[in-house]
Amino acid sequence: MVPDAVDPRQEGEAGAGERGAGRRDPAGLTSMHVRRAREGDGASLEWLIRRLTPPLLASARRQLQGKLRALYDPEDLVHEVWLVALPKLRELPLREGRYTPVLLKFLSGTLVNKVGNLLQKHVLGKVKRAQRGGEDGGTEAIARVPDSVTGILVRLIRSETRSAVLEALEELSPQDREVLVLRGVDGSSYKAIGAVLGVDPAVIPMRYKRALERLRKRLPGSVYEELVEE
Repeated sequence: MVPDAVDPRQEGEAGAGERGAGRRDPAGLTSMHVRRAREGDGASLEWLIRRLTPPLLASARRQLQGKLRALYDPEDLVHEVWLVALPKLRELPLREGRYTPVLLKFLSGTLVNKVGNLLQKHVLGKVKRAQRGGEDGGTEAIARVPDSVTGILVRLIRSETRSAVLEALEELSPQDREVLVLRGVDGSSYKAIGAVLGVDPAVIPMRYKRALERLRKRLPGSVYEELVEE
């Protein structure tokens, strides 16, 4: 189980680092808002939802295809993912002084698991709990989300469907957009991405870097500034 809190010394050092980093780079700013949201700051919670919802929506749109897309809206799925994630903010550990990669991985893993369960239910005709990453059900966690927060989620997710981030994503070529979502949001390996796209995995890093550079130029200070080029 993930510990409810990190070591106090680590908290102190990270807190000081984030206050300075928040003024210098997006990664520090995001980690600062995660810390504040963990402490109940509503404004920081809204900031996080606005920042991370567009890439999560892009991933949901990619994963919901065919029969599933006819049955479910990506916005509704992202809403459910946030309902699972929000009560768990206080359990998130730091990774190299940052919360962003941990939160993004948890959100993505939860989304993958939910889509996997929907696939089992509606396409394969059976229910099977997926085990990759995040959480898939989270019924108890969802029950702990206040109604006021669910209302905020609905409003923000609807507004982010028309965000500049999603518009910028749509301007990428279909393959570059696929690479960006698969690598940057879902955390897929280059080998797996190559298999999905039917291309040599060796070309994926350059395409990923190119897509990141385009979005960073178009959207300075966005969450794409935080994604690591590997």
